[in-house]
Amino acid sequence: MSVQSGTGFTAHNIRLDDGTFTKPDTGLIADSQWFLSTRRLLRTIYPDGLRGKRIADLGCLEGGYAVEFARMGMDVVGLEVRPNNFANCIYVKERTSLPNLQFVNDDAWNLPKYGAFDVVFCCGLLYHLAHPVAFVGMLSGICRKALILNTHFATAQPSSIFAVGELTVNEGVAGRWFSEYETGLDPKVVTELKWASWSNPKSFWIRREHIPAVLKDAGFQLVVEQFDFLDGSISHALLEGTYATHHRGMFAGIKCEDSMPPHGSS
Repeated sequence: MSVQSGTGFTAHNIRLDDGTFTKPDTGLIADSQWFLSTRRLLRTIYPDGLRGKRIADLGCLEGGYAVEFARMGMDVVGLEVRPNNFANCIYVKERTSLPNLQFVNDDAWNLPKYGAFDVVFCCGLLYHLAHPVAFVGMLSGICRKALILNTHFATAQPSSIFAVGELTVNEGVAGRWFSEYETGLDPKVVTELKWASWSNPKSFWIRREHIPAVLKDAGFQLVVEQFDFLDGSISHALLEGTYATHHRGMFAGIKCEDSMPPHGSS
């Protein structure tokens, strides 16, 4: 695939090997609370070290998290479906000496094509899907140890920020539909929407209380929600701050030793 040089980074400020940055007007992704919280969880799951552990970064956008996972010693596959975002991933790949980092231009639903993974990192993607429960089930089938979800969720009360619909049921769980773009929109226009869903004009936000059950039903025996990514007072964030207003959290499903599938070919 022919790609142009990466331009117009919208979110990920990545330090490149030559000391330059991809989005210098914002904080480094390596210093972000989302990354630091994920790193703490990974080091807790693997106290003996992360080198050689295989991780998939789904909908990796501009590759920032994937780069940092590779710098931690993990073998990384970053999937990004949009050509414009993927061009930025390749731009980053060419400017970081990380042989354990791979980017592929593909839909996250096609992840099984790339083998089994010790960890699947799904940050900012689940709430862009129309069938998130089926997606989690698919991921469990190729995930040996842990699935990490960073996602928006629905709540009992309507959102004051996001234009989500009424509470309803989809795939057997409660949640709210969110309009990504108009039905029938020109596919070329959809391709350019860097932060929207890829193939479904509506996405389903699972109600928060159902997410742990979705993970457990998919085969993850240990299910946790992580709060250390919240800045300042956690209690304030939960009651009045960003968690309460933006309805976004970090969840993890972890497979116990007696339930993990055997290591397959990568």
